[in-house]
Amino acid sequence: MSNITKQTDVSQDSLLWKSFKNGDYEAFELLYKKYFKILVTYGFQLNSDQSLVEDAIHDLFVDLWRRKEFLSEVDNVKFYLFRAIRNQFSRNIQKDIFEGSENVDHFLDFLSTLSIEQESIEKESVQIKTQLVKKSLEKLSKRQTEAVHLRFYQGLSLDQTSQIMEIPKQVVKNLLSKSYAILRVSLRKTV
Repeated sequence: MSNITKQTDVSQDSLLWKSFKNGDYEAFELLYKKYFKILVTYGFQLNSDQSLVEDAIHDLFVDLWRRKEFLSEVDNVKFYLFRAIRNQFSRNIQKDIFEGSENVDHFLDFLSTLSIEQESIEKESVQIKTQLVKKSLEKLSKRQTEAVHLRFYQGLSLDQTSQIMEIPKQVVKNLLSKSYAILRVSLRKTV
């Protein structure tokens, strides 16, 4: 993706974010649809239980909608959502997020419907090279996999990856360097 395309995407996200903060439900829905699959993919790096991952994403978006008037402007919506979903996992582990909260059944039903739509849109074709890379990635540790995913699949900078993972930038560099070595050896054996 070129820098111009990334800048345009970030600009569009910023406009959607501002509209959503002003109560525009369609902008909120567009953000949800755009980032649901991306957040699921990242969520699987944090937890392999699909229902826990989807619950965390739904909880995050419910919370965003409730707090929209109090949210600050963000420079990078994708970065913000990655950090927020990581924090949401922590909150969900610590306590039941809906304990004592208002009735949100209707809203959760809506989010579930959007989730089903996203899944039905996805294509099911898998290429041989993708499978080889996937098998190679399975040889990495959880932290290495998370660093590779954030840096290359999501296109985040080293600084952003460091902030999301809550580790120093040098540790991210080390994780990525070790990951490259493992992947190179693994992929050479399969080719």
